[in-house]
Amino acid sequence: MNDDYKKLKTFWDKNFILTEEAKKEILEYDRDTDYKVLAPSEKLIIACNELGSKNKVLDYGAGFGFASIIAKRAGAKEVIAFDTSKNACDLALYYADYFKADINYVASDEKWLLNEEDNKYDGIICSNVLDVLPLDVSKNIMKNLARVAKCDALIIIGLNYYVDVNKIPPKNGKKTNLLYIDGILRLLSLTDEEWANLFKDYFEVVKLEHFSWQGEEKELRRLFFLKKKVA
Repeated sequence: MNDDYKKLKTFWDKNFILTEEAKKEILEYDRDTDYKVLAPSEKLIIACNELGSKNKVLDYGAGFGFASIIAKRAGAKEVIAFDTSKNACDLALYYADYFKADINYVASDEKWLLNEEDNKYDGIICSNVLDVLPLDVSKNIMKNLARVAKCDALIIIGLNYYVDVNKIPPKNGKKTNLLYIDGILRLLSLTDEEWANLFKDYFEVVKLEHFSWQGEEKELRRLFFLKKKVA
């Protein structure tokens, strides 16, 4: 397994620990109406709501589960949330229970997706995953998300903002599009066009929206809406 990927799995697992503080904070919100507070952007909420019309939704790299919860509360019949982090799933289950969302959470290794059957999901969301992983890992995920997607599936890919390679510290004396912080890979920085070019092997780009998280002045993050490419 890629050494960067090993470090990432440990890093993210530590960042998703369910703390007593998190439990207290969530109690401030109404269980029936405030579930959207988990999402960092109104455009993300709108995108997740679109998944509410689907029968079987996969939230790949679900983290603490905001997309899964919103999709389920919007009407999705079945939502499967996958993450390699056991702590993330524990946190997501806590939030889902609080906000009354019946979600199927899977904490497993990356081989889980390989064993999912073809053409299974009519809705897929993968937010802040592909661009925080080594490129070979991301490409394999794309390939298998396309495989498990139905022909008419709605596929949503959320990405962080682009950072110019000239602003990324060199690695081994060479320019790189990989941003490391404290030795941990935190960003695979590719332009909109570069991501679209990677997607074209498996998907067609339906539209691209730019958005921001709360507190950010410019809409630099990306939401790709895709459909499966059919031979």
